[in-house]
Amino acid sequence: MNKKSRAGRAIVPVIVGYDVGAYSFARIFHEAGGYKSVVLTTAPRGPINDSRILDVRLFERGTFDDDERFLAALADLECEFVGCTLILLVNADEHVEFVARNREHFGANWFLPYSPLGAVQRANSKGAMAELLTDMGLNAPKRVVVDLSAQQWPELDEVCFPAVVKPESGADLAQNWGRGLRKVELWKTRSEALKACEILRTNGVEVRVIIQEFIPGDDTTQWLVNGYVNRQGQVTACGSGRLILGLHQPEYIGNAGIVLTEHHPKLIEQATRIVTAVGIRGYFSMDVKIDPRNGKTYWLDLNPRIGRGHYYMKLAGVDLAAALLADLSNDLTAEEEPREGRSGNGARSGEGAAYSVPARSKAYQTNSELGLFCLVPSYLANSCYVTDPQLLKRVRQVKRQRRAVNPLLYRADRSLGRYVYVLGNSINHYRRMRAYYRQPDPYRL
Repeated sequence: MNKKSRAGRAIVPVIVGYDVGAYSFARIFHEAGGYKSVVLTTAPRGPINDSRILDVRLFERGTFDDDERFLAALADLECEFVGCTLILLVNADEHVEFVARNREHFGANWFLPYSPLGAVQRANSKGAMAELLTDMGLNAPKRVVVDLSAQQWPELDEVCFPAVVKPESGADLAQNWGRGLRKVELWKTRSEALKACEILRTNGVEVRVIIQEFIPGDDTTQWLVNGYVNRQGQVTACGSGRLILGLHQPEYIGNAGIVLTEHHPKLIEQATRIVTAVGIRGYFSMDVKIDPRNGKTYWLDLNPRIGRGHYYMKLAGVDLAAALLADLSNDLTAEEEPREGRSGNGARSGEGAAYSVPARSKAYQTNSELGLFCLVPSYLANSCYVTDPQLLKRVRQVKRQRRAVNPLLYRADRSLGRYVYVLGNSINHYRRMRAYYRQPDPYRL
């Protein structure tokens, strides 16, 4: 039975989706207090199948693409869980915008850990974010905006190829995926870009895309920053991780495969400034790249949602479920001083180095532990893919300490069905990695 909030109401996490991010949501809330989540999905999938920590509800395809049907599904759930506090947890750009558009349609029993519509739209706009970063004195890749509905694209003449291409608004991706639009692509020449624009327009894609400067560097030059902002605008959790290996099959480019939970104070400080300027509330995730040629930091994306690979934060000692629950109860943990590189049991990080934390909240959480988030087999974090000797040494140290964790393998949720799925999934990830990314390449995605 789910625990109760401070007001005496049972808490029910309601998760929309079926991927590893959805299961990781269920896992962190189960770890935080034994909460059993309700998962709303249009298809049963391996990450959420054969689980004891969640209750899967199947809906017709398209239910969560239509506001009225989505709201009706949530209203039915509210009637089922009368007197409970329902926490809506979504992790897709279009679903975050749905929440922001429809806040007034949610009853008082719902807790929505997401930003207001203006902040969501600003975060999802690559162009608006690039302008904001420039105004803040931070680096964003040079870019142009191309309207695919136009007859000509003279902006292509301003681009230095190869260049990275993304939808100007992340919310446009789901609607246009079947027409050929992708989360991120690399266009190598102007002629390739022109041909791609023509194909997309012919397929009915009439959105704006960002074509931005390509910063070379293998996967290990990329960093992640995740966190939580409470209703008062305080950043109560913020941590960082270094990408060791990304996923490289076309449909998953831009997602993490292996992450080392390294603390990067500068990135965390800058991320805090960015989300404050945008007006973010609830969960956020950010992508960063450090140019190996000159050490410059480039901010690539701000997502007003938790991100698919968010479980790396739990390995780092940051409990994003606890951050939300504290916000829900408005009962931040009372401490004499903010934490300094300590875990919940008071132990310092593996390297023993304390680091200062902004005094935004007495319950502030940041990195306190070294760990290795592994959606792909951990043995792929080897000398083939990690060419920096010092980084490889740290990765091997974490593996020796048995701190490599697959978020889908949860001791409290073991079953033969889950084990078989994770084993097969790991084998498939290995095969895909060998097929699409046999060795590090600083000039490809």
